[in-house]
Amino acid sequence: MAGDLGTLGDALLETLGLPDGDRLGLIEVGPTTVTLAREADKGEDLPRSAPALRAEIETFPLASVLRAIHGAARSGLLRFRYRDHRKIVYFERGEVVFASSNQRVDRLGECLLRAGVIDLEQLREAERRFQPAEAGDRFGKVLVECGLLSPRELWNGVKYQVEEVVRSLFAYASGTVWFWEGEVEPDNVVRLALETGRLVDEGLQRGEELAKFLTVLRDPRVGLARVEGFPADLGGNERALADAIGVGRSFEEVCQALEFDPASAARSIQLLRLVGAVQLMRLPESGGVLADGDVEAVDQEALRERVASLSKLISELVGVLVGAEGDEAAVLERLGRVLDDATGRFPALLTGVSLAPRGGLDTDVLVARALKLPGNREEQLVGALGELVAYLEFELKNHPRVEDPDGVLESLRVQRRDALA
Repeated sequence: MAGDLGTLGDALLETLGLPDGDRLGLIEVGPTTVTLAREADKGEDLPRSAPALRAEIETFPLASVLRAIHGAARSGLLRFRYRDHRKIVYFERGEVVFASSNQRVDRLGECLLRAGVIDLEQLREAERRFQPAEAGDRFGKVLVECGLLSPRELWNGVKYQVEEVVRSLFAYASGTVWFWEGEVEPDNVVRLALETGRLVDEGLQRGEELAKFLTVLRDPRVGLARVEGFPADLGGNERALADAIGVGRSFEEVCQALEFDPASAARSIQLLRLVGAVQLMRLPESGGVLADGDVEAVDQEALRERVASLSKLISELVGVLVGAEGDEAAVLERLGRVLDDATGRFPALLTGVSLAPRGGLDTDVLVARALKLPGNREEQLVGALGELVAYLEFELKNHPRVEDPDGVLESLRVQRRDALA
């Protein structure tokens, strides 16, 4: 029964609370209701049929919506809206296959920056070279052309970006979601297969971490200060926040002045701190700048010890294999392929990480990356690097030139327990 009603009169638009020029379509006529749909926002291609589900996440939590879609193995499109925030998630048989967002903080470059895959200068260089008309609006193509990512690393980066968009939904305390059931194709050629259940768990954890950051921002002893000479190419919410903060202002004052909801503002401030545009300041009685360690109560030393023990175990196993066949390059080449596969599952942690002689790994990079992960960071480190350990142990047990492989593994039993426990 869908049909185009065209542009409505001013009086009816005002009654409906719609801006001048909006168009409505007739979706469905029921026994007691008439369903109308607004014309989709620019860049959105929404179904013209009635949605199978509509929910306000204040009363029907987002986790319940996503778990219902996942549990019922539904295919379709979920659209989230809060004020001017728009996010869309595509599902196939209950699993996420793509997601998009109109928020700058969710762009590919910003996601890779937060993950530590690229640094701020590399992001700025890629942005300077990016010409949407020439690149087909694909920023990732520029990252590859600049030599910052390989095609495979870009693939992993896009997967991470999609996961970040889904996880970011859990930062909102309110908003509306609609779900249209049916086979849908995202505009982007990328089509992934991501575990919805895992993303829900990680999203809930990310929401808890954002709540902790909000507690810091709302502390009366903490203020915000814009950094002199901050990047002039900021846009959207981030630019408005940086301008409103000025030389110094409290978080609550900034939110009130801009009428921003605290959770969205906090997420943008996380990005502003990362790009060096804003600092969190202790007020005069305590003085100084709040370091990341003051904001995140994370045991960095425990992560460092975990990475060091895993790296040492990998090096020991590589050493045994090299000793057996006398060709370190060949051993590292095989292990490198396993690392590539592991990167596909842990892109935020392993993208760009390479093997040093004897299979060594850069502890500083891995610890910095792990600190940015949602959820149990040590568990994810063990999951990622444990794949390399498992492969090396398998090869060692089946290598024709390794004498007494069981004895070798027994000699490493305590070291393995400490690394993988």
